Amino acid sequence: MNGLDGQPPAFPPAGGPESGGPPPPVCLRPDAGELHVLVEDVELALLVATTVEAGDLLDAMEAADCLEVATKRWWVGNLRAGGRRVRAALVVSGYDRVNAAHALTCLLAAGSPRLVLQVGVAGAFAATGLEVRDVVLASEEIYGDTGVLTPDGWESTATLRLPLASVAGTDYWNTFRLDPGLVRRAAEVIEAASWPEPPPRVAVGPCVTVSQVTGVQAEGDRLATLWGALAESMEGAAAAHMCALYSVPFLEVRAVSNLVVDRDRAAWDIPGAAARAARAALAVCARLDEVLVAWQGAGVPGEGIEP
Repeated sequence: MNGLDGQPPAFPPAGGPESGGPPPPVCLRPDAGELHVLVEDVELALLVATTVEAGDLLDAMEAADCLEVATKRWWVGNLRAGGRRVRAALVVSGYDRVNAAHALTCLLAAGSPRLVLQVGVAGAFAATGLEVRDVVLASEEIYGDTGVLTPDGWESTATLRLPLASVAGTDYWNTFRLDPGLVRRAAEVIEAASWPEPPPRVAVGPCVTVSQVTGVQAEGDRLATLWGALAESMEGAAAAHMCALYSVPFLEVRAVSNLVVDRDRAAWDIPGAAARAARAALAVCARLDEVLVAWQGAGVPGEGIEP
């Protein structure tokens, strides 16, 4: 099976006879009432885009029920992290912003997790000095291509004079700022974690969400300069957006799978980055109460700003 550019797909397909993998698990298909019962005691929501990014997180789940919710695969069970177990829902949304927003809306309409933690891979912009498998935590998430294209160039949503969202008197435009205390404490926990190999660099800063993977360095450089961003993904801003609407604490932890240069798939390491991101996320989960105290002290889930 090849990707759209004739190369092997960036993310292998889910298991099944056609993929040559193991048969897919038998999953429950709950209705809305049943789903509420299944997730009402969930403390932690883990959101990933693909099965590759789910792999090490799923390995840490105990007694997990497999669910199929509007075609998307969920697992609900106890997550082993450090010396504790956390009641968690692991949701594979599919890639891009609509899939992420849809999956997270289904979850937040059914349950009330203490934290949504988005985990996955990202492309790091060349000027940041980040390397493959370094860890990035978003300090803010930005819709990098939502706006207006004019003869004079691209303009942000501010041109439309209508915010993407308004929550409790705060207007959100392209940017959804994460709680700084929560992000800072999570970064400290990841840096202090035990790593079996040389520890990764842990960087905190703005991340950009786009609907096309940037495979031209000049365009990546433009995005990085425009937004002051460290990395890009296809889902982050949508998850931050939904968490702002539901007033739920949100963290995004990613590891670098590639640099945003002229496209060179041979230089990517998606499995290695996915494993690194999962390990960083599990470090946060192991000290969940401590991390969430930082959010409670800050008092707000996020802040919208006009670019």
